[in-house]
Amino acid sequence: MFEPTPLLLAFLLFKRFIFLELVGALALVRVLRAGGPSRWTAAAALVLAVLGCIVLLAPVAGPPQGALYGAAARLMALGGGMLPLFVPSVFLAISAYLPGRDLRGIDIAHIALLWVLVGLWIASKVV
Repeated sequence: MFEPTPLLLAFLLFKRFIFLELVGALALVRVLRAGGPSRWTAAAALVLAVLGCIVLLAPVAGPPQGALYGAAARLMALGGGMLPLFVPSVFLAISAYLPGRDLRGIDIAHIALLWVLVGLWIASKVV
């Protein structure tokens, strides 16, 4: 019988219910505080994170139906579900280097989130 390790469960929970929401929250703070190109890039990260959250959490609201959901769910499954998590994260990281950025703490929190995600991913593969 398959019994997942607590490390694997932590990775799955973090990947599915925590990472995108926190990236979206960090992007929202950057949108509200930054200006210029940094704001627009963070807005793209926010939109992508919110759309990813909608796709991941849609089954909670009931059985998802339709071709659009099917295509979005397949997209969210690319790379074992890791690739779609990195896309909004890349936009948020780019916004850190553009003019108009504010609050270096956003970038530190974002790097910490990435370290936790990648660390849990690697640990779940090894263990």
